[in-house]
Amino acid sequence: MTDGLTVAALLLVVGPVVGGVGVSNPAMFRVWSASREEHLATILAHRRAWMSINAGFTIATLMTAAGLTVLAGAMDVADGPRAILAAAAVVYAIAGALWCSVLAIRTRTTPALAAMVVAGTPTEPAETLLGAAIGGLFAAFVLTTGAALLTAGIGLTLGGAVAAPVAWISILVAVVAVVGFFLSGDMVPAVLYPPTLLIGIALLLGWA
Repeated sequence: MTDGLTVAALLLVVGPVVGGVGVSNPAMFRVWSASREEHLATILAHRRAWMSINAGFTIATLMTAAGLTVLAGAMDVADGPRAILAAAAVVYAIAGALWCSVLAIRTRTTPALAAMVVAGTPTEPAETLLGAAIGGLFAAFVLTTGAALLTAGIGLTLGGAVAAPVAWISILVAVVAVVGFFLSGDMVPAVLYPPTLLIGIALLLGWA
């Protein structure tokens, strides 16, 4: 494996691992499924943990985008698959910018809303408008990331840089994530990271 592929693999693996540190905090396990009141109370009581989660997702996203970019340049394949993977890296970077915007906004605003609730200060209509704005950005992130994972899977399948089942997992997750989001209107963003993590592992282990 060339140095470029090694760097790409490490970025794809280390990013999600670093991002998982914040999510693994036991104090925050229920924050995703709790009621609005419990959600806000948990974040207010664990502001540093909330910041760590969002920082972890940001690091994972940036490193994954970088990993896909390096991978597109380092793959020893025909121009067609390389161009497809380069397009996937660009689309993923766009999705990452949308996601990082969501993370930055909610890092600051969710604890502020929680403090307002505790103080008895009315949060409407600001809370509804903020939720709509974040929801729009999140929807764009999910759909764009789905497109990036689908494109990356196709590029890797055609290029043969990793074993076909690994590339197809990226395609499958992309389809399931997008369809699931359309059906439910929501999803856990962490499910979008395993495909690129698996690609990185496959590169490190030589699964071609």
